[in-house]
Amino acid sequence: MISQVDEALCLLIAPHLPEGTVVRLDPPKPTWQTETRVSSVDLFLFALHGAGPGTGAVRANRCELSYLVTAQADKVRDEHTLLARSLRTLLGTEFLMVDEQPLRMTLGHTDPTGLWVSLGLPARAAFVVTVTADYRD
Repeated sequence: MISQVDEALCLLIAPHLPEGTVVRLDPPKPTWQTETRVSSVDLFLFALHGAGPGTGAVRANRCELSYLVTAQADKVRDEHTLLARSLRTLLGTEFLMVDEQPLRMTLGHTDPTGLWVSLGLPARAAFVVTVTADYRD
């Protein structure tokens, strides 16, 4: 289920980005500040939580996947453009289609500031998107 959501998010965002921009599933890393920049939107799956009614195993059959959405480009203005296009695309899509199943997608309530601190990295412009999915093999 995680791989299918990853793929669906990448396929949803990619057509709305400038030519040559890649969508990756990479975590934030310290080398972002010094490496050669490839224009990209990065989706980092940082949290999985049970969702819906019930407790225990019943609750665990439905989960929320939370992704930190960031961008890399030569200029901060270009990074903001990539984030804006990604955000517009995600806000315009209430359901993410995965294996012909509609999965609810929302902006996450997580403030990414704490995530940057826990990763030991300086804060960057970012937002969180959450996809709610039934777990299935």
